[in-house]
Amino acid sequence: MNETDEDRWLRRRRHVQDGMREREMEDRRRLRRWIGLAAGAMLSLCLTAVMCAMPCADSGLLPCGTAYADDGAAGAAGCSADMVWPVRDVDVTAVFDGPAQPWMAGHRGVDLAAGAGTTLLAPADGVIAFAGKVGGKSVVSIRHGPLTSTFEPAITDLRVGASVSRGEPFGQTGGASDHCDDSCVHWGVKRGSDDYEDPQTKTSARRIALKPTV
Repeated sequence: MNETDEDRWLRRRRHVQDGMREREMEDRRRLRRWIGLAAGAMLSLCLTAVMCAMPCADSGLLPCGTAYADDGAAGAAGCSADMVWPVRDVDVTAVFDGPAQPWMAGHRGVDLAAGAGTTLLAPADGVIAFAGKVGGKSVVSIRHGPLTSTFEPAITDLRVGASVSRGEPFGQTGGASDHCDDSCVHWGVKRGSDDYEDPQTKTSARRIALKPTV
């Protein structure tokens, strides 16, 4: 049977349509592969890159630092903290009670038991930002980048601008005070000029662990 022009045209048309369907199916398969790869990459990213800070001890966030009083003990447990306590024997006698507004009353730091002459340790690397009298009180301040630690009553032989290292002595309790009277040292931490933060949260030793989000 001879193939007519119409038959040849229909055959070519079917061939073209079959080719188009095959390319469409291949495009769909390729799209599904890319979607699968993208989903797998996102899952892997969530599992390996999302970090969560976990407490280092069953006692929780170490509110008074009695579990890890220094970097050596915390490091041995695989932990770290933003800051260390400024005294060796930590006894918090008054906790942070920040004011709702900067001009309102409150307790802008923590009080730590410390007699006259107690050695003070730098909570973090920084520089001496102030050493002298403020309103008749003896004050020493250390600037740690965006944060500033302030101690009262405190004195130091270091000059303003001198560098101090985390955990190393920078001064001692002493001088005039209307707050502690030879029984404590007041430690305040502020960000900027008047945004005070709780120093205890800076000393909470924590372990960084991976945590999936899906």
